[in-house]
Amino acid sequence: MIICNDVIKVYYDSDTELKVAALRGMDLKVKEGELVSIIGPSGSGKTTLVRILSGIEQPTSGDVIINGRDFGKLDEFERREFRFNYLGIINQFTSENLFTHLSVRQNLLIPKKLFFLPKEQSKKEVDELLKILNLKHVEQNIVDKLSGGEAMRLSMGVALSKNPTILLADEPTGQLDSMNTQDMIDTIKQINLEMGKTILVVTHDIRHRNVFEKSFVIRDGKLAGIGKDIGKDELEFLLHATELNRAYLDSSNYVRIPDEVKAVTGLGEVVEFDTHPSRKVGLLWNPEKITREEVYQIVSSPLDDFNEKLEQVSFEEVEKLLSREFIPPEKVKPIVKIKKMSKGYQSRAGYTEVISNLDLNIDKGDFVFISGPSGVGKTTLLNLIAGLIKPNNGSIKVQNFSISDSGEKQVSLFRLNNIAYITQHNNLFSPLPIKDNFVLPNIFSRSKIDMDYSLSIAKECFIDHKLDSYPGELSEGEKQRAALATALTRRTSVILADEPTANLDTDLARSIMDLLMDIVRINKATIITCSHDLTLLRPGFRHIRLLDGTILEDKRVTKNDLKEIVTEYLQIKQSKRKRKTKKK
Repeated sequence: MIICNDVIKVYYDSDTELKVAALRGMDLKVKEGELVSIIGPSGSGKTTLVRILSGIEQPTSGDVIINGRDFGKLDEFERREFRFNYLGIINQFTSENLFTHLSVRQNLLIPKKLFFLPKEQSKKEVDELLKILNLKHVEQNIVDKLSGGEAMRLSMGVALSKNPTILLADEPTGQLDSMNTQDMIDTIKQINLEMGKTILVVTHDIRHRNVFEKSFVIRDGKLAGIGKDIGKDELEFLLHATELNRAYLDSSNYVRIPDEVKAVTGLGEVVEFDTHPSRKVGLLWNPEKITREEVYQIVSSPLDDFNEKLEQVSFEEVEKLLSREFIPPEKVKPIVKIKKMSKGYQSRAGYTEVISNLDLNIDKGDFVFISGPSGVGKTTLLNLIAGLIKPNNGSIKVQNFSISDSGEKQVSLFRLNNIAYITQHNNLFSPLPIKDNFVLPNIFSRSKIDMDYSLSIAKECFIDHKLDSYPGELSEGEKQRAALATALTRRTSVILADEPTANLDTDLARSIMDLLMDIVRINKATIITCSHDLTLLRPGFRHIRLLDGTILEDKRVTKNDLKEIVTEYLQIKQSKRKRKTKKK
């Protein structure tokens, strides 16, 4: 069905004369009807692979064969025709999948019209999709008024509406909470089972590690291995979120030893291999630490020399990853004041209130973490505080400046000097390299930029190696880190962050949270962030849970709270596992 053989993709920018290798000899084989995931850290080449498989990008070299068609022999028109007839593509940003000014039903009907299907047939097939995707109750709603989960399910529906052979989904749950993530996964499995579609899901979400038939792990533009089978019943996957237990030998005889295996076996720069005469068994070891004879002695030891020891990973073993404590401000001094605020939207389905009669004060120097299911008003609340939209009722003040009552020009000027907003979609200025994006806000505010500080922030955001690159040359994860660094270099008193780690792998996300905590401490900043990922919570954060536009819970997170929240969020049930240990 899908075959990639030694695929290389090098991006070249004629203006900067820079070359970036996104894929470095990628091998991949997916059978017809398989449901697989493509997992890898930010910048590993996942999105580039999807763009090549969809025919949007061409590989620099290597073979890409889909449904027996060699993409290297197809011109642009033929690739576009193949994509139109056989592929369904779901982008991580729903605004790129849908016509946001149209209703749910209208979006689903567009592919039917493109294929000139009869009206009755189109209506019947759309009704079936609405039922499968649980969207019947919002079929007349405009896309702009849908929740994140509903919009992503609709994106899948639009992709399915033309009855493709293959579905390619790029980070379909990156912006979703746990409930909607599970709902989306269940929908994907249902589509695979009932419709027999071949589905590839690109993700870095650790919640996906054990839900697909097969997980291909990409590192540094190569296939590094097949995903480790770790269930959610244990917490070990938090400790080794990017590890795998099977390496992959590609067409160029490249094999990457898993980090965990390398650490456990003490492998150095040189390893020694040997094969059994049957050629069915191979061994590797560090010749500086163990001899060939000792290896054979261990392998030939009778099984009675080993005991089965029952162990389980406890929360205490992973707590160190989540336990850095935030110290809340001692003096209570509100910097954001919200009184009796309401915000709603009018649509064909009627008036929908997103924020309802909200009262909220946020203290200077605090770290506020807002969570809740998709569609409860988290992003709307940040947009209101930033002054990007106006409330229907009530008032908003930031540093005693009235956001709700001031004109657009005054609000824009205040936001430029006092509020940094990190949105779900990076807001980089694409004609300029990253280092010049750092300077751009200071040009408008006529303030001096501290380049040493900016470079230090870039390093902390792991984007310092891309300062001379243009946004178009970066992966989605790199763009997210660059946008984050650009916002933090401004040293504003208020930082708003909407899903700031949505495109980042687990390790990077933890590093970014540590950085944000340092920014609060060093710059006396106030951070208000919205996220579905509750593993980003830390002791001392002020955790506000929204539901139906109101505050369901508002409390300071303790270490005990964190344990309960994380285990519930990851659906973990402690269970025992067997591990063999040698008798002493």
